[in-house]
Amino acid sequence: MSRVTLREVAERAGVSTAATSQALNGRGNLRPETRERIKAIAVELGYIPNKHAAALRSGRTMSVGFVMADSTTGDGRRALQRAHQLNALVRACAAHGFTVTVLPDSRPDLLPGAEIDVLYFPDPADDRSVLRAAAARGIPVVANDLYIAGASGLSVRTGYDAAVRAGLAHLEATGAERIGFLVDESEVPRDQIGESAYLAWCAVRGRTPLVARVDAGRRRLAREVRDLLERGADAIFAFCEEGPEIYLQLEVTQAVIPRDLQLIALCTNDCALNTRLGVTHVCVHPDLAAQAMFDALGGVVAGDGPQVIDLPWELVAGSSTRSPAVVAAQSSKVP
Repeated sequence: MSRVTLREVAERAGVSTAATSQALNGRGNLRPETRERIKAIAVELGYIPNKHAAALRSGRTMSVGFVMADSTTGDGRRALQRAHQLNALVRACAAHGFTVTVLPDSRPDLLPGAEIDVLYFPDPADDRSVLRAAAARGIPVVANDLYIAGASGLSVRTGYDAAVRAGLAHLEATGAERIGFLVDESEVPRDQIGESAYLAWCAVRGRTPLVARVDAGRRRLAREVRDLLERGADAIFAFCEEGPEIYLQLEVTQAVIPRDLQLIALCTNDCALNTRLGVTHVCVHPDLAAQAMFDALGGVVAGDGPQVIDLPWELVAGSSTRSPAVVAAQSSKVP
């Protein structure tokens, strides 16, 4: 079935295409009865506005540029993370009638030929040449965990650092004194943000950091967990997201959870297994960054910035950590 055009609506209504456009877009000085008659005819014919045609008339392209780092090809974990980010952006763009244009971070020379309304920069570790080129051309920029100071800039804080601080504060409130931190041995910015938050937290409180690094294949996961226990950890923050596996490993040790050892894990995807096992976890939602961009896109394009958006996160308490209230009650009984 062919698409109903604006001209067909105008012919049925007996008015010009200009008057029809004004009626359907709430513009002009048409009489109210004429405007309503045109709208009714449009609905009757099944007319659907062509967003792309309207965008071209207004100078917009209805496309978002996505920066893809060349360096992700040699790092499986970064490639997977970038694939999740791109997939979330594609879904959000499709829901809003936009397309996605992928740009290599090492090719700012491609930007002049890329017809985009906004540039999405998902990873602060990428080459920023494209970002700088976009800012110089006046193209609005949206970036994860990177402050964009320009008027057409949006900074999306994914919440990893806030989630780490919340998890550590929870363990501190439950009486943990030596908190070990499990993190992936990669250069993914997410891991760098999480570890930096942990080290800063330890420094402020005068605590000795206990960091263990997990390989991409998770072959050393059990060994690193044992190493933390041997170094005297009475709690583990699994920033590497392996809460369920670590929980099952700890259950076969002499340690009693949560009396002898507490566990809290980061979670970005399916947290259902953590919940079923009773693993305390902090959930962050980086996949919401693309939709957050669209929620603020009008202001970004209009140059109302700089703007900052914080993505949601939450701490879900389980049985792998003690209750802060119980710890406080026990402390009050100590003479």
